[in-house]
Amino acid sequence: MAVLSCAGQLDNREIAKKIKQWLEKKKFETKAFESGGEYVLKARKKGVLRATVGADRALEIGVRHNENQTEVNVRQGSWKTNAVSNAAWFVVTGSANLLISGWSIVIQKDLENYIRKIFEELGMKEVEL
Repeated sequence: MAVLSCAGQLDNREIAKKIKQWLEKKKFETKAFESGGEYVLKARKKGVLRATVGADRALEIGVRHNENQTEVNVRQGSWKTNAVSNAAWFVVTGSANLLISGWSIVIQKDLENYIRKIFEELGMKEVEL
């Protein structure tokens, strides 16, 4: 799990929209939810093969304001589910499932870097004085 934060209250909807577009460009199936100005995105790569080898990971991204900050929380499926999946499928597939888990971490890190770019883009706006 990673929590990225930026000073100030940026546009949560715009951040969620940009993240959703990034995920869809990477061929993720996405769902978006909003409540009280906070957004939750769910994203997954679906497919029979992924489900069979325990690679049907889901990302959950929360976008919210916390005091005078904008926070984006990025996490994968529950640790217990992933740990059980990895242990069971390591026996069946050797290290293949661990490679898929490693790929999930790479995607998450890429997403975190993209979120930092969004913070830079939306945090600095030209104003007329």
